Amino acid sequence: MRIICRSAAALALGAAMALPLVLGAAQPLTLEEATQRALTANPRLQAAKLTSLAAKDRAKEAISRHFGEVDLVGAYNNYESPRLVRPMSIDLFKNPQLGFYQLPWGETQTHYGITYEIPLLAAGGLHEGRIIAKLSQNASENLALYTETEIRYNVRAAYRNALTLMHALASVATYEEALQRDAGDADLRVSLGAWAPVDGAKIHFVLESAKAQKESVAAQLASVQALVAALMGEEPPADGYQLADVPEEPMLPAQTVAESSRTALAGRRDLVATKESVEMALHKKHLALEAFAPQLMIAGNFLMNDSPSIQDRLETHEFGVYLKIPLFKGLQRVFEVQASNKDLLAAQQQQRGKELEVMTQVQDAVGRLQATRAQYLAGKAQKELGSEVARVEHLKLEQGTGKMEDYLAARAQELQGETGYWQGLYALQSAVDYYDFVCAPGGRHE
Repeated sequence: MRIICRSAAALALGAAMALPLVLGAAQPLTLEEATQRALTANPRLQAAKLTSLAAKDRAKEAISRHFGEVDLVGAYNNYESPRLVRPMSIDLFKNPQLGFYQLPWGETQTHYGITYEIPLLAAGGLHEGRIIAKLSQNASENLALYTETEIRYNVRAAYRNALTLMHALASVATYEEALQRDAGDADLRVSLGAWAPVDGAKIHFVLESAKAQKESVAAQLASVQALVAALMGEEPPADGYQLADVPEEPMLPAQTVAESSRTALAGRRDLVATKESVEMALHKKHLALEAFAPQLMIAGNFLMNDSPSIQDRLETHEFGVYLKIPLFKGLQRVFEVQASNKDLLAAQQQQRGKELEVMTQVQDAVGRLQATRAQYLAGKAQKELGSEVARVEHLKLEQGTGKMEDYLAARAQELQGETGYWQGLYALQSAVDYYDFVCAPGGRHE
């Protein structure tokens, strides 16, 4: 009987064979499919797009205010005594001798027709309102585009995290199976007196630790797969997803921190939206100041006036130009100006805060690239080293010169090397995606 020691290649093969067993009847899902499904059905992204469409409609509504209003109106009245069906005018006195008795009196009256109102000067309400609505539309569109790039990064990062855990789960499952065989072999050697009982107990202890580790990784994988499903706007399937590896090593961007900062400050959609919020605040201040200006409008109506007491319906129409000069409204307009000025200052501070946040994220993104690149290279080296150390410790144990503790540590290192490689690769890929998201959202994919 011999204790089995697998090389890194054998461990990787065992892990690959173990994946279908771990996943069961899992639903196939590639990285690009997950990305597309998230961009199509993510609830937060859909809400951002609908908000953008609503802002576009509000901008159109603001423009349409220039055309004024035309309304159909109607009224039914019943009075305690007869009243004039239509306003008094000189043409009602067709027969001066009859006096007031000839006028159209009626207790029950109906009035219906059309009224219109066309603004000529609206104290800045039309002009500034249109600009504010257009800026709001632009800001909403930019936030929707930013949300799209954010969802894209999140779902791809979550997918890669799931891949890392999937490899870890498959590796630890293979590791557990090997320890099961090692434990059986150890029990036989202990029963034959070839090994001390403590050596067999050590293998059983490591075996139980591997089982606990497998349960922990399985729980983490289920959690991350649920996150992937949520980002795609769906519930996770009962057996999870069968994810496809993305083994390509990504190309790293060559920009410096300063160059990346300039790119981000010029192109970040959320920063553009923040700048447009400052512009909105400025125009709202203009609107508050223009509330002191006069207003001018054209208004009129065309009405039919009827009552059972008169023979024919009476037509009336009216046309007028109306001027309104605001004099006193408490201190409401003064306070509106003060409030709008503070809102403008607050928006400017928010813009400055967003710029600092962007520059901080750029520094973090560049740092992640460097750190994950080193992690990936270390993972490759750890994978090769783990196989060699396990082989050497196995030979020592077979020859009677090795220690059980060293062998078990080498087996654990072989497992860590296999999982560390995939973890480093996917961390590097996600770091490149994060750089794209932070420094030039969607720049590599538009």
